[in-house]
Amino acid sequence: MLRHAVLLALYACATVPDTGDSDDTSGGIDTSDPDGDPMTVPLGGTCPLDTRWGAFKVEANTDYSAIDGAIADGVVPVTILEEALSEGDCRLMKRNNPFCDPSCGPGTTCDFDGTCIPYPANQDVGTVSITGLRDAVVMEPVEPSYKYFYTELHNPAFEAGKLIQMKSTGGAYAAVTLHGVGVAVLAPPSVDWLVTAGEALQLTWDAPTTEVRSEVFASVNVDQHGITPLTLECVFADDGAAEVPASVMDALLSAGVTGYPSGKLQRRTVDRADVGAGCVDFMVDYTLKAKVSVAGHTPCTGPGDCPEGMECNLAIQTCE
Repeated sequence: MLRHAVLLALYACATVPDTGDSDDTSGGIDTSDPDGDPMTVPLGGTCPLDTRWGAFKVEANTDYSAIDGAIADGVVPVTILEEALSEGDCRLMKRNNPFCDPSCGPGTTCDFDGTCIPYPANQDVGTVSITGLRDAVVMEPVEPSYKYFYTELHNPAFEAGKLIQMKSTGGAYAAVTLHGVGVAVLAPPSVDWLVTAGEALQLTWDAPTTEVRSEVFASVNVDQHGITPLTLECVFADDGAAEVPASVMDALLSAGVTGYPSGKLQRRTVDRADVGAGCVDFMVDYTLKAKVSVAGHTPCTGPGDCPEGMECNLAIQTCE
């Protein structure tokens, strides 16, 4: 992961403004810390999936911090997940696979009604600045993808409780201003979750010691090779503990268990704004990957991974 971040940095089209006496590199953008109260600034939350044309993220983890984002002119249909079950703070999200016959050609994608539509294209939204971080960042889009990214940041890139502001100068869409609040580092630095049929999944993390704006997002996927896998998503109050109901976990398992389960725990703030007929959100987060295992399931990539008497089904990376 660290190597990946370093490689991205070589291509990052961004500048960190100099705070000394050298020539200004901010292109006339105000890079001073934003004004406002981090405890009262409005935060709109995530965009609905069916209108989420884009997103920007300031993410920190145990290895590095990075910024990336883009705004397109539509939504790729396959990314619009269907809610299959909801209980308490959690829901199971199902991926649907549109089918088109004949298949769609270059530059198009299949919609849910069986027709081919133009593949959403990222747009130039002007200069994007993010202030309130340890280093203010000013970014231009990288052509021809019109993506924005930057990786040469202190880690974590933000201070807990500090107001963060993202601004675009405008281009394909009008200028937008979005806000976030620096979140506290999640500890411990590793997370192990055992999923057992008939049992609730208990989650714990270090609760903040001061009043915060953050929430905690958790996700689990136990079917890496299914045709229509379900993914567990939960959004909890950031108070240090939560429970995923046994009924939700059983529904997740009943959809299939294959391959190597995955999960993450994420402390975050999210804001959103309208762009054209769509929506863009801005997330500030600290993320930990979770080591997820399912009782009675042994994933594999070869014969040596399976217990005596079992063989590795490589198609679904499962010992049988």
